[in-house]
Amino acid sequence: MNYLAHALLAEPYAHSLIGNIAGDLVKGPLDRHRLHPRVAGGVRRHRRVDVLTDSHHAYRALKLRFPDGQRRYAGLVLDVLFDHYLVHHWDRFSEWPRDAFLDSTYRVLRENPVLLPPALGRVATAWTDADWLRVYETPEGVAAVLERLSRRLTRPVDLVRLLDVADEHSSEFDQGFLEVFTDVQRMINA
Repeated sequence: MNYLAHALLAEPYAHSLIGNIAGDLVKGPLDRHRLHPRVAGGVRRHRRVDVLTDSHHAYRALKLRFPDGQRRYAGLVLDVLFDHYLVHHWDRFSEWPRDAFLDSTYRVLRENPVLLPPALGRVATAWTDADWLRVYETPEGVAAVLERLSRRLTRPVDLVRLLDVADEHSSEFDQGFLEVFTDVQRMINA
């Protein structure tokens, strides 16, 4: 799951939303960071979502669709693709209209700078100004996200090219997403 999914899976208060969005940016043990306890709870929830997703049988099956030499990057591609699929199945998983949810998410980030972990604080304004959560709507937006991720890897990998695997098995990937997200949303809210 990527940022949009983690935002939707947060508990319905600002601290949890911030922690869930910041989850990938907060590295290592939480006691090393000076986080508000409820923000730390959001980071823990983010990490639990990642564990539930990574261990889900349908997610593991989708990873096996990627070529052997590229499988180690499959998780990055799937995380971004899952946000794309979430956009297209939004009404199935949320009662909030998506635009209202995104606007509210941006407002929480703008209005609570003291709660933001430092790594999120450094990028939050740029992300909200760029409307970064809407990028997942289009295949071009997904490709742009993967291109940026490719440049951050230590070894050059064309993550965009790996989208061909998802295109080739599009109905399987869409169904896999629905199964994984349904189960993760149920388990995280149990």
